[in-house]
Amino acid sequence: MMQIFEIAVLIASIAIFALAGFLFLEIIGAMALRRRRVADDREPGPIAVVIPAHNEAASIKTTLSSVLSQARETDRVIVVADNCHDNTAELAAQSGAECWERVDEHHRGKGYALQFALDGLKDAPPQTVVFIDADCTLADGALSKLAAASENEDRPVQALYLMQPPGEASPRLRVAAFAWAFLNHARMRGLDRLFGVSRITGAGIALPWRIASSLNVGSGEIVEDLALTLTLTEQKTPPLLLLDALVTSEFPMADDALAKQRARWEHGSQNLAARRAAPCFVKGVLSGNLRLSVIAMDLMIPPIVNLFGLILTVFVLSIAAFFTGAVAPFGFSLGALVLLSVSVVAGWFVVGRQVAPLSSLTGLLPFLAAKGRIYGAEGRTSAKQWTPTRSGGVDGNTGE
Repeated sequence: MMQIFEIAVLIASIAIFALAGFLFLEIIGAMALRRRRVADDREPGPIAVVIPAHNEAASIKTTLSSVLSQARETDRVIVVADNCHDNTAELAAQSGAECWERVDEHHRGKGYALQFALDGLKDAPPQTVVFIDADCTLADGALSKLAAASENEDRPVQALYLMQPPGEASPRLRVAAFAWAFLNHARMRGLDRLFGVSRITGAGIALPWRIASSLNVGSGEIVEDLALTLTLTEQKTPPLLLLDALVTSEFPMADDALAKQRARWEHGSQNLAARRAAPCFVKGVLSGNLRLSVIAMDLMIPPIVNLFGLILTVFVLSIAAFFTGAVAPFGFSLGALVLLSVSVVAGWFVVGRQVAPLSSLTGLLPFLAAKGRIYGAEGRTSAKQWTPTRSGGVDGNTGE
């Protein structure tokens, strides 16, 4: 019986060491490797900007102001008002965008809205399609840079997508902003520099029409962005990261809104990882598609708080195994704990100091305490719904 326990702890300790080691590799890549140049300075061809929106009257005008100020006469800005019960469509039309209304109560979600737009564009296709969420703001020049980079590379290109804490944000929100930047900025920068691949991280993705037109994104997948990342990488057209194109949004101030936002991401990403990460990793190895294996490995890494809890659990078990003579589990689990700790500290130095100064450490315990809402009944329920951003839901990644 004791031997079975020792073998189980050894396997678990090797697994967490591999996950922590890969995370460490991502952060080292972000810090140590030189930036890879992506050509984004030439004039792109016609662009279609697609903005899926569900009851986004509170934010749609601000988003459209940002996008329309950068669109040219040859570009189209399309808002898909998906199953809206407010005046999102009216406000979009008043702002100068094309508004396509979609009503299908049985098929709701961002993926269905995006597919609706792609189908509608087939009669007059653009050169490049750009997906932007209805609560985002584009930095100056971001639209042109994204489209030009996608055209030049003939691949999907992801903007740097960050969540900003409001000026009066609590320390807890600043910790959340660091968690978001740790994933979307530090880890994705490392992946891009090491392997030439990035996740689609929620908003600000440009795709050449030849790729976009062949996609089938109409699904009820909770984290459609991660699912699309795997699909594109399987097709050997993996996304690149363009740090020069910045897309930002702002955290909701209300606790319930933030909890729902994080619940959708954490439940969805972990469910997707459980279903698809291991098969994609094996498929990548067998087919020689290294980037697919890399993205699958990245997807296996749970949110950092969860990973830390998992490592601590195995570490405690390895101490018990150590006293029965099994030394290896203790070494692997201790190594995992060190690698994770170093990665988080290094990531904070790279991307976190501005959004979460040391004074924000007081927000760490409230941030951890919010996990109870995320994994309780409320979090599981909200994770299944596409809800408007300002009242409690976001359709992208919510950090670690």
